[in-house]
Amino acid sequence: MSQLRILEVAESLGSGVLGVVTPLSQRLAAAGHAVALAYGERPETPPDVEAVVGPGIELFALPWRRRTPREHVAAARMLRQVVDDWRPDVVHLHSSFTGVVGVLSVGDRAPIVYTPHGYSFARSSDARAKRRLYAAIERFVARRATLVGAVSESEAAQARDVARAPRVAVVANGIPALDAPGPAPDRERPRVVAMGRADASRQPDAAGRILARLTDVADVRWIGGGTDSDAGLRALAAHGVPATGWLSHADAAAELAAATALLHWSAWDAQPLAVLEALAADVVVVASDIPANREIVGARQVCSAEEDAVALLRGVLLDPALRERMLERQRERRGRFSADRMARDWEAIYVRLAGAAAADSREETGELVAH
Repeated sequence: MSQLRILEVAESLGSGVLGVVTPLSQRLAAAGHAVALAYGERPETPPDVEAVVGPGIELFALPWRRRTPREHVAAARMLRQVVDDWRPDVVHLHSSFTGVVGVLSVGDRAPIVYTPHGYSFARSSDARAKRRLYAAIERFVARRATLVGAVSESEAAQARDVARAPRVAVVANGIPALDAPGPAPDRERPRVVAMGRADASRQPDAAGRILARLTDVADVRWIGGGTDSDAGLRALAAHGVPATGWLSHADAAAELAAATALLHWSAWDAQPLAVLEALAADVVVVASDIPANREIVGARQVCSAEEDAVALLRGVLLDPALRERMLERQRERRGRFSADRMARDWEAIYVRLAGAAAADSREETGELVAH
């Protein structure tokens, strides 16, 4: 396989995007490719990106601290300069803001893969007019990207049906913990957790109501922090559900591994890494009935109503046979979400796009010589 120069770009190098871009970049570099990561220096960006990403990956910090027009323009100028100087064979843009700035900056300098990691127009909490605007912007990006690389079949369907992307491929997310899952840890007592940012997408008020109805049979808690307004944390507190606040990835993973079950009550999602982490730790997942969750855990572990989620979670806690059946189903499904598989799939796409671009360039050069 030919060795490529691959530029990964992320405006917000935090939470889910960090959990995808880091193992992807590491595995591409280990395979012999030249890999660079351009990222925005935002509040959620790790203070020492090199320590998180590891050696062998070239880093470009972009002046993208806030989502203001001035900083978008500054980031676009620097990203264009990075592309001109570093000359990548393929550029992969991660998330919506990166997509808009990236397609304008990169242009036709290199093939562009765009991955939304959750389309903005899917945010059911936003006003309809705002979601229509988001859809128009996503159509603009999809037309200018060489390929929309969705992380789930549901995101691919949104790319085709709403963003009207002419070219779509699916590469499911993967995490290192699923490359070789270990045995489940010993657990001292029953515990049900939810995790992530306590914002509208995670429905902390509804999740708090569900968790509050389990306190007679299990400890409950929220792993993670809130938004600037902390409205989600206040909703959890009103239901008597404690929150850990923001933790390092290692500490959050340890909190999750100590749980019996994860409640993932999301209103929308692309492909949640929290659910994949639960599969790796042998934690039973009970999730809201949205397509992204169904793709991972199947129809028998998603619920449409809060009452159903409470009943299923109580069954998990009180019926060892049911709990083991659900874990067996998860073990059968989790192999498809390894980081090694994810990196191989993206690598194959990069090689194909770079090869096609090189062939087009040779053909164009030949035509110029012929004339």
